[in-house]
Amino acid sequence: MNKKAILFILVVFIFIFSHYYNKHKILDYARQCNKLTDVYKSNKDINLNLITVNSNLGSRERIQKLAYEELGMFYSSDNANVHNIRINSRKESFRLIDYIVPSAEALIK
Repeated sequence: MNKKAILFILVVFIFIFSHYYNKHKILDYARQCNKLTDVYKSNKDINLNLITVNSNLGSRERIQKLAYEELGMFYSSDNANVHNIRINSRKESFRLIDYIVPSAEALIK
């Protein structure tokens, strides 16, 4: 009878220990998940800000300004005088401003 009582008490202690141990692990994993979610959101915001800054640096107005200041090139402000050019009969079209991008990018660097 003593062996059965000791075994029952041991099983109850193991059950209680495993219950609280698992609950602690679940809470710990939930905290880690929340931290990772916060880091992900902050990195996403930083990435959005960097994309915005990059698109502002590579905008047509910025390239035209650099080309005018550094190379003395002039481009009209309206798009009526800018013609689309088709290359190799692909569906992609390029604007004339696209051909000076390497020059303007060289000015930035």
